[in-house]
Amino acid sequence: MQRLIGFGVIMVLVACQGSDPVSSTAVAAVQVTTPTGALRPGQTSQFTAVAVNAYGYEIAGAGSVTWISSAPLVASVNESGLVSALAGGTASISATIQGVTGTRVVTVVPVGTGAIVTMAGNSFIPFEVFIRVGEPVYFEFPQLAHNVIFNAAAGAPADIQQTRNATVARTFGTAGRFLYDCTLHPGMTGAVTVNP
Repeated sequence: MQRLIGFGVIMVLVACQGSDPVSSTAVAAVQVTTPTGALRPGQTSQFTAVAVNAYGYEIAGAGSVTWISSAPLVASVNESGLVSALAGGTASISATIQGVTGTRVVTVVPVGTGAIVTMAGNSFIPFEVFIRVGEPVYFEFPQLAHNVIFNAAAGAPADIQQTRNATVARTFGTAGRFLYDCTLHPGMTGAVTVNP
């Protein structure tokens, strides 16, 4: 009887060995992140690629990363993931590890058009931006989730619900001053002044 119990324990251990969610090393996805995906020509941003398994755990030492840009005349990327903004437009920056690819879009905003708002900590930086009617504001969401909820006002654009690791644009078609908050983090406020 003891021999039978011992055999059963060994079989359970062997069966569970290959399904440990933390130690599984098969790459299921590649997560591409960056401090900012909205840049002006001449600026750079360091992109990072992390391989994760089917359970969402990071795989240490998953292998080398191959970087490529879908539009190298808009934004180029070097072998270490440093992206350089060159001209207005968008480009998908892709990272491949063990044949699995992840992407993150970078938007290059021409000088003199629109505005970029980043979210360092629990603050909108800068607090207030100034644009002209018809120009966009690019909200740069980091890994920490935020939202952008505009105060009720004629001409205010649609709110941006909880978002992370993405750049979301809103275009303003009416002159005025538009206040907004991140309702996930009390006290996190900003403003867009739209000139005719």
